[in-house]
Amino acid sequence: MPKKSDIEEVEAELAANAAEDERLRELRRRDVELARVKGERDQAVAKCKQAEADLAAAEARQSVLDAFGDKPSGKAYRPATAKPGGKATAVVVMTDWHCEEKVEANTINGLNEHNLELAAAKIKRSFEKSVRLLESARTLSKIDDMVLALLGDFITGYIHEELEENNYLSPTEACLFVQEHLCAGIDFLLANAGVKHITIPTAFGNHGRTTKRSRAASGYKNSYEWLLYQQIARYYRSEPRVTWKIENGYHNWLEIQGKQVRFHHGDGMSYWGGVGGLTIPVLKSIAQWDKAKRADLDIFGHWHTMIYHRKFIASGCLIGYNAYALRIKADFAEPSQTFAVIDRDRPGAVTVQEIYCTEGTA
Repeated sequence: MPKKSDIEEVEAELAANAAEDERLRELRRRDVELARVKGERDQAVAKCKQAEADLAAAEARQSVLDAFGDKPSGKAYRPATAKPGGKATAVVVMTDWHCEEKVEANTINGLNEHNLELAAAKIKRSFEKSVRLLESARTLSKIDDMVLALLGDFITGYIHEELEENNYLSPTEACLFVQEHLCAGIDFLLANAGVKHITIPTAFGNHGRTTKRSRAASGYKNSYEWLLYQQIARYYRSEPRVTWKIENGYHNWLEIQGKQVRFHHGDGMSYWGGVGGLTIPVLKSIAQWDKAKRADLDIFGHWHTMIYHRKFIASGCLIGYNAYALRIKADFAEPSQTFAVIDRDRPGAVTVQEIYCTEGTA
């Protein structure tokens, strides 16, 4: 049997072990608490640093805003008082009037209408707006002369049997209608455009022919429009401010402010539709013609579509959208002619704008 002293010794040892275990547990609790406190401290330090960075960024943004809030002390812009410099020529393109052709609204979903009365109003409006556009262009350039390009298809003619049935006038009657309005328009420009000289290059269209098919070499001999130009030119032969340039061939060349401009009706180029549009076949035609004689700019009509490219200007038409355009799926276009400005010191045309012919358009 163990001695009492041994028992007491064992009990003392157990008590000491228990106390040690309790001490170790307390140390572990304190280690966990210390780790938690250190973690909270590190998070607080990180938040403090982020707050300091945010504050610095906000102060930087505020300093920029404060700087923009102050009015700059630099030199202020003032309106120019000098007169427009340079030298430029205004170009007005009149083409594809198809004055006597009938366009009934109920044949094209109400999109357009054309008759003799509307044609006369659109022609008058085209000349009037040409002068307004010229006045606007004079705020930038000195313009003393004008080119009035008459590029054909002023009449529709009888090139198809349907036109014999549907036109308001015969070709000869239509020529008289066009002559009256062209003369009125030229007189209006002489009186109101403020230019010293008007040059009139012409081109005969494919609709004004007397033959069933277009002719290459003798096209001018069989053109109502070529005869019409000759007649009107004789009327103005005593007017020194007007010079006519009537050619027998397809192209009509004119130097404008040092640029070679090639005028033509536009029917000398082929286009049968396609996703590339008219631009690609036009550029191919121009590239071929340029091999013989290079032009800086081509100006033409015929396609009833206004397109401006650095190499060409395709003018819109005065007649506007019609049943034929609907049938061939042509793009819709408002009736328009074209105004351009060619500057001596700039390449190509510096301004190209549609002259909208109908009421309610700029």
